[in-house]
Amino acid sequence: MVALLLSSSFFLPGSSVHPETERLIQDICQRVDNFQFCNTTMNANLRAYDEGIEDLAHLAILVALDSATRTKGYAEELTRQATDKDLKFCLKICSNSYAAVNDSFTAAKKQFDGRDFDAVDESEKKAAQPIKDCDFMFLRTSTRENPLLERNRQMSDLTQIALSALQNLLP
Repeated sequence: MVALLLSSSFFLPGSSVHPETERLIQDICQRVDNFQFCNTTMNANLRAYDEGIEDLAHLAILVALDSATRTKGYAEELTRQATDKDLKFCLKICSNSYAAVNDSFTAAKKQFDGRDFDAVDESEKKAAQPIKDCDFMFLRTSTRENPLLERNRQMSDLTQIALSALQNLLP
C-alpha cells in the first residue's frame, strides 16, 4: 500500500522540503505508533515546498480518504471473488467497515473545509473502530489469514496521522 501512496503522490519532483515543513512532519510523526510510515507517507504526498500545519492536516485527511476508498473497493472485489461462505461473510463485514471509514473521512474533509476542527476530530476518531471490527471478524470466525491485515494496519496508521496533524489546530 505504501507503493500505492507513493505512486499517487503530488510531490513536486526535484524540490526539497522546507525546514519548517519538515519540522511539522517530524512533530506529527513523533505522536504516532509508526514513525517511519508517517514520515514516508507525508513526505511522499506533499503538494508544495512549504506546507503549513493546516495544509498537512488536510493532506492527511486526503491520503486517509484515498486509502479508505481503495481498500473498500478491494474488500468488495475480494467479497465478489470469495467462494467460502465464512470468508465471504468476513469480507462483507470489512467492506461495510470501510464504508464507515470512508464516510468518516468524507465528513472530516467537509468539516475541515468549513474549518470546524472539533467536528473533524470527532469524525477522524470514528474511523478507528470499524478497522478494528474488520480485524476482529477474522480472529473470531476462522483460522484463515485476513487478506486485509496489512491494509488495516496502514489505515490505522493513517487515522493516527490525521488525528496527530489535527491536534495542532485544536484549542
